Amino acid sequence: MFWRNKRSHIDRLKEKYQSLMKKAFLIAPKNKKKSDYLNRQARRIFQELKRAGWNSQYF
Repeated sequence: MFWRNKRSHIDRLKEKYQSLMKKAFLIAPKNKKKSDYLNRQARRIFQELKRAGWNSQYF
């Protein structure tokens, strides 16, 4: 039987935020436009995390 991973919505958003920031950092020397695009996506996720009540000092 298939068991789903029981991660919270905030945990999934944090992982996505971290992934986008890492990609943006690694690609920045090669492609500035794509890095800026990834940073904008990460900022949107960060705003969503703040709205969800996540405290950023523990990140």
